[in-house]
Amino acid sequence: MRLFLLALVIAAASSIHAAPSPQIIQASDPVRPDEAVLVIGEAFGKDCRVELAPLSDGPATAPLENSTPTARKWTAIQPLQSDGRSLKFVIPKAWPQGVWTCRVRSGSKVSESVMLNEPNAWWWNGDEGETATPGGWLRVFGKSLNFGGESLALLRAADGKSTTLTAQKPSNYALAFTLPADLAVGDYQLFVHNGLGGRAAWTAAGTVNIRPGTAWPTEVISVRNFGPKPADALIAALAVAKTKGGGVVYLPRGRYPVYGPLIIPPNTILRGESMELTSLYWPDYDQPPADLIKGVDFGIESLSIYCQNHKNVIGGDDASKRFILRKVRIRANCYFLIEDRGKKFQGRSGPSTHRDCGAAVKPRGKNIEITDCDIYASNYGLHLWNARTGIVARNLIRYGGRGYSIENTERLIFEDNLVEGNNLLAIGNDISSFFSPRCWHVYFAHNKIRQVHGADREMMTLDAAGGAYYGKLAKVSGTRVTLAADPVVGGYAPKPRTDWTDGVVQILDGKGAGQYRFVTANKGREWQIDRPWTVEPDQKSRVSIAPFRGQSLFIGNELEDGGPFQLYAAAHDCIVAENKATRTDGFMVWGLNPHAWGHQPSWFCQFLDNEIVEGNSYGHRTGGFSTIAYDEVKVYDGPLVCGAIFRRNVCQNNASFRLSGATANAIIEHCTVRHAEVGIKIAVTAVGTLLRDNTFEDVEQNEISTK
Repeated sequence: MRLFLLALVIAAASSIHAAPSPQIIQASDPVRPDEAVLVIGEAFGKDCRVELAPLSDGPATAPLENSTPTARKWTAIQPLQSDGRSLKFVIPKAWPQGVWTCRVRSGSKVSESVMLNEPNAWWWNGDEGETATPGGWLRVFGKSLNFGGESLALLRAADGKSTTLTAQKPSNYALAFTLPADLAVGDYQLFVHNGLGGRAAWTAAGTVNIRPGTAWPTEVISVRNFGPKPADALIAALAVAKTKGGGVVYLPRGRYPVYGPLIIPPNTILRGESMELTSLYWPDYDQPPADLIKGVDFGIESLSIYCQNHKNVIGGDDASKRFILRKVRIRANCYFLIEDRGKKFQGRSGPSTHRDCGAAVKPRGKNIEITDCDIYASNYGLHLWNARTGIVARNLIRYGGRGYSIENTERLIFEDNLVEGNNLLAIGNDISSFFSPRCWHVYFAHNKIRQVHGADREMMTLDAAGGAYYGKLAKVSGTRVTLAADPVVGGYAPKPRTDWTDGVVQILDGKGAGQYRFVTANKGREWQIDRPWTVEPDQKSRVSIAPFRGQSLFIGNELEDGGPFQLYAAAHDCIVAENKATRTDGFMVWGLNPHAWGHQPSWFCQFLDNEIVEGNSYGHRTGGFSTIAYDEVKVYDGPLVCGAIFRRNVCQNNASFRLSGATANAIIEHCTVRHAEVGIKIAVTAVGTLLRDNTFEDVEQNEISTK
């Protein structure tokens, strides 16, 4: 008996000191053969290796749910680099493109498997925003959605009946589907497939809500029927629409003066004969109203709007569930007929600065559509505020202050727009969380951004300082996190934010580093997160609680004459791909503690297939691809940019790569630098960098280290 008890004690002691099994937190994709994968995790021993197996490329029949895919024979791959919490390995060059199962082995212990290149759908939009209609469209956004073959979606109804859809012109980041006209109204489980990996590679993508189209009244109320005075007739027609619960207030050819704020009733479309034939105009104001046009659940179509001194031309309301602006021309010029601002000319002086003006368009609420418009604005062209789900497409936005500002917004399609500074003081553009805990899921694609020369000159920036906590944890249990100290909130908001729902808890270092979870509730030191940690942090782990501006896509934009296109911190899992820049400050990813208000790292951002055509920016400035990471008050010395991947990018004519500050585990691979003094600069503080198969042409120095 004593020997038995002794054996138990020895076994227990051995188990206490036994090495833990490897755990994978993150593995980078999309990835092709002969490309490197970054894996972040825990307990990667010195003898660790990767085991990789492709999934079968059989037919993509109905999704195989609640089961583990059967992999082919495992292939062992030696990492190029590894430490206890990260490793990098290369997909064999001879392998065909595929979906791969990946795991890490250390000795006899092996991690759970993760999938590389399985479709990862972050969000979807429908033709009515947060819903789609029978015969309408459905778009899905994320990564690894297509590799050149046929991508599919499957809609499964509550009764089990499935409808399979084929994507039109699919890309790795976006899929578009046309819905059958006879598709029944209801809620459907959505699955997506990228054409690889067979039945096991279907991925769940949430629930799609199929609903009838917007059921606003369609009765046409012609302004012409309300007398010969156009101003009075317009007001009378809107009053009738209000009594009828909405409708279409129609403005035939003509010019319609408006002498005060124009209130559009709910469920009403204000429709002109065309942009060229119908116009509204306001008198000049010394003190303009807050909004020239406003309402809840309304639309404006096919007309022009003219005004001089103004605040917001078209305003919105948080209660709005639908806003439509189609084929509308706006000419909002606070300096009309003025020779020089601040000086009278022909009886007018205008505001002392264009910044006293508001926005040409400032919608709020849900399900926003702004399409095919022509906007000329004194200050902001477009200011989205607390917007949920919408599309801004094919617009001309010329502006004097800021072209677009997108605050506390999600599930937004912003594509095929021209945004152009029309003033030498025109400043940059932002997707931000100045007064909110989250701004994410923005598809920013195929836009042209030009002539941005004022202030910080951002062609696009993810912006806003702020945070709620930096420090250690007292306790972790499932989705509950107890802070070791009281939150200390900083930021731009005039009052410290107490509700941090949708903010993000990030493990900066220590056990579980590299994970983030969204806040679902908080009070004092007690915080709830959306799901448990893959690797639970301990009391030595350091965390940051801050706003979130990640999981957005910046695809195929053309940038010309301006400053940086930058992920200015709090930018986890963003993808910047297939963009082209000329005479700009280039592409940047930041991690920092701005104004000492909160640590905002950026993890796992990818820059793929971009080109800098002309690296010269303005004067002494040169463009390129760069990481910038530091803590202004120097309380944290760990990495603030981690896992940045630069792949297949081209730098021409004085452009180059630069890794600076507290950067960790960056990959620069299959990139090209032409005609530059230096190809790649790497600061001594940038650790764990992998440089692989890059090409240099007419470059004096290829790779140098700097302090």
